[in-house]
Amino acid sequence: MSPTVAVLAVISAVTVLRFFFCTWLPILPDEAYYFQWSRHLDASYFSKGPGVAYTIAAGTALWGDNNFGVRFFAVVLSAGTAWQIFSLARRWYDETTALIAVLIAGVVPLYAVGAVVMTIDPLSAFFWIWAANLFSRAIDSDRLFPWLLTGFAVGCGFLAKYLNALELLAFLVFLLLVPHRRQLLLKPHFWLMLVMALLCTTPVWWWNYEHGWASAVQLGNRGHLNEPFHLSLSNFLGFLGLQALVISPLLFLALLAIAVQLFANQFVKRIDRKREGTLLLLLLFLSVFLFYAILACHMKGEPNWPAISYLSLIILLAGQRKSILARRDSCFFVAAAFLMAWLQTLVLHNPEPLHLPQKMDPLGRAVGWSEIAAHLNDLRREQHADVLIADAYKEASVFSFHLPDKAFIYTLRHVPPANQYDFWPSYPTAAPHRALWITGEDSSKALSKDFNTITFLERVVVSFHGRSFREYSIYLCENK
Repeated sequence: MSPTVAVLAVISAVTVLRFFFCTWLPILPDEAYYFQWSRHLDASYFSKGPGVAYTIAAGTALWGDNNFGVRFFAVVLSAGTAWQIFSLARRWYDETTALIAVLIAGVVPLYAVGAVVMTIDPLSAFFWIWAANLFSRAIDSDRLFPWLLTGFAVGCGFLAKYLNALELLAFLVFLLLVPHRRQLLLKPHFWLMLVMALLCTTPVWWWNYEHGWASAVQLGNRGHLNEPFHLSLSNFLGFLGLQALVISPLLFLALLAIAVQLFANQFVKRIDRKREGTLLLLLLFLSVFLFYAILACHMKGEPNWPAISYLSLIILLAGQRKSILARRDSCFFVAAAFLMAWLQTLVLHNPEPLHLPQKMDPLGRAVGWSEIAAHLNDLRREQHADVLIADAYKEASVFSFHLPDKAFIYTLRHVPPANQYDFWPSYPTAAPHRALWITGEDSSKALSKDFNTITFLERVVVSFHGRSFREYSIYLCENK
């Protein structure tokens, strides 16, 4: 079996398994939040571009408002990402290296979960690696179309995750550092690629213009850019620790070692046509990883933020396989790293036998929502409530998804806006009116100005492995 046939077989088999798994795994709050976006299609949104909303809308139009419909394109995009990894590695190395790169990516715990969860990451990863592939072809072509297609891919990635714009910086630095490629900057192709990417991002700029540049303000606040920059060693070490955990510790060490080694080599060897691929792949990694590493010195981040940076670094690791396996001790390390990552991935798919505490269980964020939503639906019928209100956007989204009729759940308003719900209509208050309010706080004051009477109904508790871990109070709010 040739490496190409082998990788197609592997991708096909894994994709089928992921289609089954995505129907079993309960919907996560973030997915439910983006599902609400897909029911309110717009040019852009408060914290992200419109890519994820329209992708979910397409999936649910095909398969319905269920797990499979929401996640269908996450699985499809992950298969496309694997093939793009293979194509990019094959272009700069060979088919065997490309197959190994796909196998390594397949056991990374972060990618295994991200492949079945419909967030911005499957879109961002696919368009990132596809744009890298297109750019690798465009630099050897006199035709304009490959350049324009590269700009289109970067622009589409930006519509999912703003970070994808950093790929243009990696491309520019590559052309500046490779002597025989600098002439490409004198041609219109590269600059037209930038124009195409900018045109694709127009919906984001238009929406922000119409809404007082809310996304820019939100990104500044989220990144604490409105505060003095300070270095925090503990935050940085925490960032590295989280990356080691989600990538797998030994594999993460191997990837960092390869990055350091190849980065050092760039200063002692001349960059020629044989080594330019290594430089491009390294720049794709550094453009994202260094951005978040610097940001981590200032604030705490999420473990998935630099996920796309490792796609090209995995190819570089696979490309160094001969020098790595030439040493006997390295062979044991490689085997241990692959086995550990594979076991972590298996545990992520079914951690139940380990009976982990809720905070450590990978599926802890997914359980309990449907039970609360079912109880909320029963109370809605008993109390003849026509409106549902939650005090946070994640709860509003995930409870709404699990209701039989997918009824919209309103949230408390924030000034200035704190999430996308603040841009949608608020709950009605005109009499006569009955609403159920579900809140994680034991307080009835938040809605007192909008309703005549607020009556506590009950406390809902969900257990995880015999312990309470998710509790909510439900109130009946009336305007008579």
